[in-house]
Amino acid sequence: MIIKPNASENEKTSPFYIANEKFCREFENFISEKNGKVNGNYNAWSYTIFGKINNPKNWILKYKKATYSGGNLLFTSKYQNLLTLAEWTTNRISHNSGFLIRKKTRTDFFLFMFSKSLQRLKVSDHYILISKTNNSELITELIKKLTPLFKSGEVYKIENKNDKLTIELRTEKHHFDLFNSISEL
Repeated sequence: MIIKPNASENEKTSPFYIANEKFCREFENFISEKNGKVNGNYNAWSYTIFGKINNPKNWILKYKKATYSGGNLLFTSKYQNLLTLAEWTTNRISHNSGFLIRKKTRTDFFLFMFSKSLQRLKVSDHYILISKTNNSELITELIKKLTPLFKSGEVYKIENKNDKLTIELRTEKHHFDLFNSISEL
């Protein structure tokens, strides 16, 4: 296993360590099935893992989990923050369609009044699309394939800039099935 533990011996019996180890092994198996390369490490509190697939396009997959606390051991569970993210990145063959899909903010109300490149997504009122080309086939297909993640709120941001597509999720799941369908675009 190229994804290596960086845990103390005491951590290795923790259910959190076992869950993170399982997550990392599933990731490593998925990447190896696609003849890719993996790297990273994990322990009971976190993991940072990377995978690179070169078939048919180059994709870099990053998954990260980090547990942050307020510093006081007595109140750790009360003041604990958890970050879980997945990021899928590829350099696309030129689509010449820069765009950004992200969650709405309060200030977007004012942007809607003055910007013609801003629109709400039909699949979820919680997201907006910023694009000069509204009818991009890539945008349509991404929204269609990622509809379950828009509805669950797991999509954080999708950006196509300088022909580099980045899909960023806030999730504790792999979503390999959705990745497979997107990688075929």
